[in-house]
Amino acid sequence: MAPRILSALAFAATATAFPGSGSSFNATALFGPHVSSGTLIAAFSDPGFASVVGPRWSTWEAPTYVAAIKPATVSDIQQIVKIAGQHQIPFLATNAGHGAATGYGDVQNALNINLAHFNSVSIDVAASRMTVGGGTKFGDVFDPLFAVGKELQTGNTWCVGVMGATLGGGIGAFQGLHGLVIDSLESVEMVTASGALVKASKTVNSDLFWALRGAGTNFGIVTEATFEVHDYTNSGRVVLGQFSFPPAANVSVYSAVASFDRYIPPELALFVSATFNRTAGESRVNVAVIYFGPVADAQPFLDKFDALGPLAKVVRNLTTPDLFGKVLSTGVCNDGGRQNPYHVGLGRTDVATFSKFFGEFDTFAKAHPSYAAVVVAQRYSNVVMGQTPDTATAYPWRDIKTYLLFSNTYTNNSIEGDVDVASKSWRAMFEATSGFSTPHMYVNYDHGDEGPAAKYGARKLAKLRVLKQIWDPHHLFGTPNPLY
Repeated sequence: MAPRILSALAFAATATAFPGSGSSFNATALFGPHVSSGTLIAAFSDPGFASVVGPRWSTWEAPTYVAAIKPATVSDIQQIVKIAGQHQIPFLATNAGHGAATGYGDVQNALNINLAHFNSVSIDVAASRMTVGGGTKFGDVFDPLFAVGKELQTGNTWCVGVMGATLGGGIGAFQGLHGLVIDSLESVEMVTASGALVKASKTVNSDLFWALRGAGTNFGIVTEATFEVHDYTNSGRVVLGQFSFPPAANVSVYSAVASFDRYIPPELALFVSATFNRTAGESRVNVAVIYFGPVADAQPFLDKFDALGPLAKVVRNLTTPDLFGKVLSTGVCNDGGRQNPYHVGLGRTDVATFSKFFGEFDTFAKAHPSYAAVVVAQRYSNVVMGQTPDTATAYPWRDIKTYLLFSNTYTNNSIEGDVDVASKSWRAMFEATSGFSTPHMYVNYDHGDEGPAAKYGARKLAKLRVLKQIWDPHHLFGTPNPLY
């Protein structure tokens, strides 16, 4: 499996599970008379349920559905939300289904709202604007943008939903050049808890727009969004260097990564992962050097890691659609596995902590043959991202330098307890040397036990909770990652 280097998880908005709701409702009878003829509805027991329900990337902590509905129009979504709220039916609106946290398992006996029909993409080249539907995936925008000489900071794989990643902040390899995805978001159209269709931007419902950029899944279902797009960098070509190192090189590799704590160029992104090679019977440290510029400019960074004696290396000059849509997506976009994530945001690279972790990871993997995790550190420049004031958006952690994701994959569910114990120990170990006095958790990578302050920032929560009472007073949305 290739490193799971996702920027974010897919869009989800949920209704709170009310006592007595769920398994008793008949979706076809309840919703059918109020939605358009193009809307598909199926009960869990129906033969066609699988074609109506939204996909699910991970089987770990999966929601359970009594029925699914695939709306065809925005009016359909409005009616569905109104009726579900009136009848106290919990619901989960999904796109790519990449949300993976314990909170998704809290969604029980619910209605799935599958946004697959809302996958439109429209680009205004002259205005440098792109408008997408709420069911669009990043893979839907890579080629159209490239074809007109534009780019947008995105997640790192084709299969993640645009809005899900965006509403949590939106990190990815373009981050050094253009900031977070929310920094290019200009406006949204969305269905709120009352079923109303509203617009939000810096000038219209500006407080709601502030909240959406970092805590968006707590406030409604985005049906359409407009982004500023940028002229493509280096004619849309990127240098990718991939290196694999033996266990003995781990300190050298982590030391090289730590040297970028002082400064990393905006054009450069680094992915440093720990994996276990079952054939060799030992762990590997892997480095992906991504440089948005000419090969000659990338060469010093490639040479830095080449000098450490890799077991293998591959250097390629690719188009950005090939980088994101093919190379970085390999193995990552397969649905149906068991993904149990943990995450830490780091303000510094402590080499001793990384090396200690690598040794423990190697020991754990050897003792658990079904364990196939990828632990990846994503390192981006914060220069451009830091130009947006902290007060401008609800996203709280513009000071994170490295996003460390424990993508725990395993086929033997009996080791889950061991995985959780080890992951919590590793998370605590990294938090202790992170350079931060409080936990910094990127909400789209959370495990689910961190608490709202770690995901939304204590200084942001008071305003977010006030806005929650205005826009969603009955807490219809946000079950997987609540504000309380």
